[in-house]
Amino acid sequence: MKKLFFMAVLAACVFTFSSCNNDELPDSQVKTDGTELKIRTDIAAINVAGTRATPVSEFSNSSNLGLFVTSGTLDNMYDSFAANANVRSVFLNGVWNQTPVVRLTNENATVYAYYPYSSLNTDGKAISVDHGTQQDYMYGTHTIGQAVINKNNPTVNLTMKHAMAMVQFNICKSNYPWEGRLTKIEIANSVSKTVIYSEGTLDISTGIIKNTAGKNYAATIQTYSDIYPLLTISEKLLSDEADYLKLFVLPVATTGAEGDVVFKFTIDDRIYSWKVPANTKWSSGTKNTYTVTITGSALTIGDVKITDWTGGVVGNVGLAD
Repeated sequence: MKKLFFMAVLAACVFTFSSCNNDELPDSQVKTDGTELKIRTDIAAINVAGTRATPVSEFSNSSNLGLFVTSGTLDNMYDSFAANANVRSVFLNGVWNQTPVVRLTNENATVYAYYPYSSLNTDGKAISVDHGTQQDYMYGTHTIGQAVINKNNPTVNLTMKHAMAMVQFNICKSNYPWEGRLTKIEIANSVSKTVIYSEGTLDISTGIIKNTAGKNYAATIQTYSDIYPLLTISEKLLSDEADYLKLFVLPVATTGAEGDVVFKFTIDDRIYSWKVPANTKWSSGTKNTYTVTITGSALTIGDVKITDWTGGVVGNVGLAD
């Protein structure tokens, strides 16, 4: 009899503990009520395909977004549910699929997104960016004209914008006696300067990148084999912008004095440097195009064109030993 009584009390305690635990820790549960959030995406205008640094013009299968589903700001997660921060969204066969599934109620939701997804990004105001990866980082929110998002209208259209600045080069040679094997391009600070930052944190609600102090490494693309150079320079400029050599850099408000930032080109095992003009600006979401000509032992850069990604700076570069 005592044994039966003990078992009954134990069962009641287990049931009571389980019930209280679920009530007190809602974020550990999977929400099953409400309407499932649906995602559609668009990428702000870009009219080049990429090499090396590769701009994204459309999402391919298995692309991953990170979503912060909020009640309006990144400080307030939707439905007070912590799991709505940094939701992984995977693009498969034309459909974005969320993990975990996001459930909508009568409350209106505001969705902020970034690309590419990382499980390490837990703060939407501090998404890590690093030009060492030569990654086309993006951020976005509701497309202009989007109706309110809630259980009655669960499909959100997101417009993604490019967070980095792109610098691209169209290169040719003239009366240059060597083969023209280009194996490395750097965008670097000159000695003791800290204009270029290599790392920062992105606020996906504003697109503003905060530079990380002490992180001032050059943006670089290179190949480690002369047999397979980045480009064998010809005597004609490239006609297809998709073939331009491209680098991503964190946005630069001003390059300071002339030569505080330099371009370095390794061609036929020689390094040619070019001083970037004073007060050059490379803004977020712009492509900045430089026409480079190497003549004899000198390299020149002409007018610089800037257009948003959409468009940026256009210029000419000249290099000398």
